[in-house]
Amino acid sequence: MLAGSRRIGFTLVELLVVIAIIGVLVGLLLPAVQAAREAARRMQCSNNLKQLALSLHNYESTYKRFPAGNSGSGCRNSAICPTNTTGRYRISGHVFLLPFIEQGNLYQQYDALNSAAWSGNAYWTPQIQSLVCPSDIQFRPVANIAITNYNYCGGDAATVMCSVDELGDGRNCKNPRGLFGEYSYARMGDIADGTSNTIAMSEHTTPSGAMALGRAAIVGGGRTDTPAGCRARFVNNAYTVAVNTDVGTRGGRWSDGASLFTRFNTMVPPNGPSCMEADNHWLGGMYAAGSKHTGGVMVAFADGSVRFISQNIDSGNQGARESLSGVSPYGVWGALGTKAGGEVASEEQ
Repeated sequence: MLAGSRRIGFTLVELLVVIAIIGVLVGLLLPAVQAAREAARRMQCSNNLKQLALSLHNYESTYKRFPAGNSGSGCRNSAICPTNTTGRYRISGHVFLLPFIEQGNLYQQYDALNSAAWSGNAYWTPQIQSLVCPSDIQFRPVANIAITNYNYCGGDAATVMCSVDELGDGRNCKNPRGLFGEYSYARMGDIADGTSNTIAMSEHTTPSGAMALGRAAIVGGGRTDTPAGCRARFVNNAYTVAVNTDVGTRGGRWSDGASLFTRFNTMVPPNGPSCMEADNHWLGGMYAAGSKHTGGVMVAFADGSVRFISQNIDSGNQGARESLSGVSPYGVWGALGTKAGGEVASEEQ
């Protein structure tokens, strides 16, 4: 080395300063990057819901009615039907929309299927990407049954969110307040409240694990509880009463038309808790719409439009028991769930 020459480079202090600056910049940019990613995921989720809304209209154009919340060619009486076919009456609306979401080949296989929606048959295994929201965790509780994040609106009442109507207490699952019920095929003319004021579908989240809160608290019969009573069972992000641990999770079976899996009602506002009716094998109850989007959920209306609904939307009297006729007691949110409640949805959503 020549005399008087100096080594050119950074000192330790200078390196530490540069590293600190880079760290600050990353800290500033990371939230923006995460927000941009969530915005893209939310847009994809909205697009999926839009495609499902369009598929409902295409189905209606073909058959002059909407699909049912659950239906099928099976039989519910295991005493007179082979066990593996008894579940074919509880097939979700998603299955019947397959030809209208570019899954026609899969639907053709369903025609030859002789299996219940919960059977674990390989037919139910493939995950249909248009049925999941990329913002969600997408927990799959049963390895051989695919999930869904989108469900059908049963209206603003819990007692019609079931899968049988021979329960001896006057409820009628085939006559829902909303668009979708058991073997209930609503027509455009049935939507007296207007298609732009009637919810068809929305989102729900899957739990983060097998024992997480995607399950529903077990409560009393649907007519003995209220949305406020359901919320009281959910304190500090934990249920204070028993949680069902064996039937599955919200969205855990895309193929199953039971309310827990593919339906919701507009009693508890968006992103609220869900409560399952006790002693109801068919999983009736109060099931809230929900999402991982900040502040609300994406909702598809009967006119085919998709809008973001705030979780702070007016939900009326949460201490009121359900009404099976007339104006919804659950405010704007309840009114949007009914197809012929006679309400006027005049507030900003």
